[in-house]
Amino acid sequence: MPHVISASRRTDIPAFYADWLVNRLRAGMVYVQNPYSKKMARVSLRSEDVSAIVFWSKNYAPLLEKLEPIEKTTKNLFFHFTITANRELELNTPGYRDAIRDYRYLADRYRPEQLVWRYDPVCITDKLSFEIHEERFVRCAELLRGFSKHCIISFVHPYKKVLSNMGKYSDHHLIELSIDQKKEYAGRLALRAAVYGIALSACCNDYLLSDRIAKASCIDGRYLSSLFPVPIDTRLALTRKECACTRSMDIGAYDACAHGCVYCYATADKKRAREAQQKHQSEWNAINKDVADEDRTGEGARQTALFQE
Repeated sequence: MPHVISASRRTDIPAFYADWLVNRLRAGMVYVQNPYSKKMARVSLRSEDVSAIVFWSKNYAPLLEKLEPIEKTTKNLFFHFTITANRELELNTPGYRDAIRDYRYLADRYRPEQLVWRYDPVCITDKLSFEIHEERFVRCAELLRGFSKHCIISFVHPYKKVLSNMGKYSDHHLIELSIDQKKEYAGRLALRAAVYGIALSACCNDYLLSDRIAKASCIDGRYLSSLFPVPIDTRLALTRKECACTRSMDIGAYDACAHGCVYCYATADKKRAREAQQKHQSEWNAINKDVADEDRTGEGARQTALFQE
């Protein structure tokens, strides 16, 4: 059965690696490094082997001019688009109005059902109250009326590296919230979203579920099957506790995103991520793309994988 490609939970491919992605699609394959074992695996990107591509990004602007070559592999595209208007903690992301302009473009080019707005994580700090989030959420929802039907939320998890990065890269301090507070806040966002015809769901925060908030499945094989006329794997492949995702092949790499979001789970070292992105871009500019298309191990693996140790 063809596979769903995830591009990518681990890094923002549309924002920083759009050229690389198009080149790999043209080549019909990519090497992906297991983040734990460091072993390389070959993933087919031939059109007959790809049922859909699920994108994840805070900035789709670099990808918009590359949609036509991407569609040569598949037109079955689904977009997770994170827009929070939170530049204090998302240091290198575009302004929310620019992001919403691109969201609306994608909704017009495809259909609103092929996009989901993400307002996550909700990160409450000593300088960023829930009321500020609520006001920004409403501002975005108003501009997305008619273009977005679904929004996914979650509350930031205080992982050790999240707390460390917040102290290192910002003057914000995370506020600890009770379950009841989070339920109240999520309920308020659900009521706000409903005004604009947007349904709310929660990712890996099952304590938020209610008659107004559904359980999110970020890669949902059944839903994708309803959108696209191809066989799609609907077997569960949970990535963490309370996940409801179905099977996909992620082609990204950790510590490769240069957005600089201080709460990021996928980037442990912001400086290293920025340097990795710059190094990748420098090497990309120097490599003849025809050489990068060669399907071989060794040297070929280094050229076709996004990043590796």
